[in-house]
Amino acid sequence: MLVLVITILCSLIFGHIKSENQCNGLYSNYFQHLSTKTPYRFVANHNTEPVNFEGCKAWKIWLVQRHGTRTPGKELDQFVKNRLPEIQKDIVNNLIECKLCSEDEIKSWTSHKELDNQKRLTEEGEDELLSIAERMQLRFPNLLNQPFENTNFLFRFTDTQRTRVSAKQFATGLFGRNEVKKVVFEEPLAKDPLLRFYKVCQKWRKEVKKSSTASIEYQKFIESQLTNNTLKSLSSRLGLDYTLTFNDAKNMYTYCAFETAWEKNKVSPWCSIFNKSDLMLLEYSEDLKYYLIDGYAYELSYKQACVLLKNAIEYFDDPHLTSKNGIFYFTHSGTILKMLGVLGLYKDEHKLKHDNYFEMENRQWRTSKIDAFGSNIAFVLYKCNNNETKILTLHQEKIVHLDGCEDGLCSYDRFKQLFATEIQNCDFDKMFISYFKLINYNKTILPIIFIGVPLTVNP
Repeated sequence: MLVLVITILCSLIFGHIKSENQCNGLYSNYFQHLSTKTPYRFVANHNTEPVNFEGCKAWKIWLVQRHGTRTPGKELDQFVKNRLPEIQKDIVNNLIECKLCSEDEIKSWTSHKELDNQKRLTEEGEDELLSIAERMQLRFPNLLNQPFENTNFLFRFTDTQRTRVSAKQFATGLFGRNEVKKVVFEEPLAKDPLLRFYKVCQKWRKEVKKSSTASIEYQKFIESQLTNNTLKSLSSRLGLDYTLTFNDAKNMYTYCAFETAWEKNKVSPWCSIFNKSDLMLLEYSEDLKYYLIDGYAYELSYKQACVLLKNAIEYFDDPHLTSKNGIFYFTHSGTILKMLGVLGLYKDEHKLKHDNYFEMENRQWRTSKIDAFGSNIAFVLYKCNNNETKILTLHQEKIVHLDGCEDGLCSYDRFKQLFATEIQNCDFDKMFISYFKLINYNKTILPIIFIGVPLTVNP
């Protein structure tokens, strides 16, 4: 703590007498702190060696996949078009006193042409999904390296352009550009209670997502003295005669991440305005926000994901689906984070709060690593000798160990025991009854919503 205070004081006292050859440059590991807008290439597992276990053969795969890199939404779009050019002008006007290593890039920057297409998959996002599928095929060749048949594989995505194209790019990676033409992609549901279950859980939306009480820790953090000091230091380094608001800094940080994700060989000039301390603080603010609405802060958030976990188990168990080699779902950040929660992954001993930033520096719940663009969770079921069935859990294409399973390849019976409570208490009728009443689904439609999970609803 003392070292940090001395560093800040030295920066404020001596910052204006930097020699002519010194400048504020890019923090080399900036890409490790970009939260949920981190491009997948920074977290991907590029090892494509076949995943083999003696005496076992991969039999089925179930995967839930976040869409790839996209363009920003409306709020950031408006900030980049309206407010960011104002900040750019203020910075350029003060570059004589404040020297940035990316001075020329800041001066010449203009908003990205793709901003007109809100929340649409980019070329980089297409490449991410294609590459993930190609690597998965190399790891599990006997399972995935075969011609497409509708009886073998199922693809499903939410009603958005970014998941639709992600699904098609993933299928292209599996089957090739000619064979993929045979794939039948069914039209998505307007609101999918399996792939985006939280959108139809009114209790969660009211008590967590839209609740001021649930977000109070986040508000306290962004209004804290630590955050205010960071904003003052950042503004001073940029030569501004005013202090940036948290919203300004956060949007610049987010746009730095987007521009980083869009282009592999180019660093966004907006990344270079942040030092390590800035990036770590902004990353923590995002981690805290997602922890509160999607993570371990409230059981209601992550326990909803039982619908997906139950779907996977019923797919593996259902004798009528034995011909299907794989099921692939394409969805969003909120689904991935809640699924990690129901699996008990990346749970810290202590809760993330507004006043334990320094204590949580080495936290597991770090969205830059666990929820980048293109994040994925997969289960691979194996048939082994002596008629034993085992299951492998993957996150970001890497083998992860579940609490209660000592080995990566876990006994399938043990796996089901670990989550027996979550599955037994996963009451679809109670969880989504208000939604079904609202849209008046009839019983002939409901059985297609969950594979192997027919629902009984009394409107």
